Amino acid sequence: MSQKLKFLPAIFALVGVAVITILVIYFGAADVLRVLTSVSLAGFGAYTLAQLGILAGLGLCWRMLLRSHQAGSYWLCTWGRAVRDATGEFLPFSQVGGFVLGARVVSMGGVSTANAVASTLGDVTTEFLAQLVFIGIGLTILVRKAPHSELLLPIAIGLCVAVVAGVGLVLAQRGTGAKIFRALALKIAGAAGDGAAQNIDRLQTALDIIYGERGRLALSALFHLGCWFGTATASFIGFHALGVPLSFLDAICVEALLHAIMALAFFIPGRAGIQEAAYTALGGIFGVPPDVALSLSLLRRARDFVIAVPVLVIWQGLEAKKLKATV
Repeated sequence: MSQKLKFLPAIFALVGVAVITILVIYFGAADVLRVLTSVSLAGFGAYTLAQLGILAGLGLCWRMLLRSHQAGSYWLCTWGRAVRDATGEFLPFSQVGGFVLGARVVSMGGVSTANAVASTLGDVTTEFLAQLVFIGIGLTILVRKAPHSELLLPIAIGLCVAVVAGVGLVLAQRGTGAKIFRALALKIAGAAGDGAAQNIDRLQTALDIIYGERGRLALSALFHLGCWFGTATASFIGFHALGVPLSFLDAICVEALLHAIMALAFFIPGRAGIQEAAYTALGGIFGVPPDVALSLSLLRRARDFVIAVPVLVIWQGLEAKKLKATV
């Protein structure tokens, strides 16, 4: 059974690619290609630079959660974030796999494993909480823009559930979760579980230090919120590169609701198919033709691919070098 589960991400990815293909054919491959080829090199360059700016901000958010004596430079955190995103989006690991590999990269750079994992958990948590605020802002814009939209109720319900989940995530990291995992390790492994329990204790100590510095947590969450608005800025640039004069407020709404929808498909590598379907659905609310909305999704994938490929190549090179050194 476990062997079958290993193939699930790849299966979901293939289904997603099939959905993308169907959407392109349905809305007219020629029309989508025409819209995509209308994007200038300067427009695509600006769209890509905007994403690199967001990545630089995300690296800073992570670095804020690591105190100076815990090592981990700003550039190491930025590199770790780049690997986290590239592997989570383009390799069949899902987002969770990206979190693990990002923490590994940071630990390879000199940060202890406990601090690498704890800071990753803290970073993911503050980013998630900031995302909830961002989605709430997007939902408010949608209420004013399209008060009768069918998306309002399900997204509002999902946001409420996510808020409860966010509170639970914070509480679990403040001690309850560690106690459960520690007891489970001892129950399953007996005396052999002492090593696992000790590792959990180290992780909990690192988490307690991070959550004890509320100023850093608040700054990280605030900067994460800024990065979420950065994604709206990138979306604004992308729409304009495609010749769609979407307002910045509308771009915020599209991006916020897009991430609200895609969050439900975190287990699908790259959210293949989900992103395209969401763009076409949201574009209709703001008068964006479906072929144009679909083109922006494909443009977004092209941009992410351009950034991810060199990241993955360099990361694999470093991993191979480390493996060779240990042989």
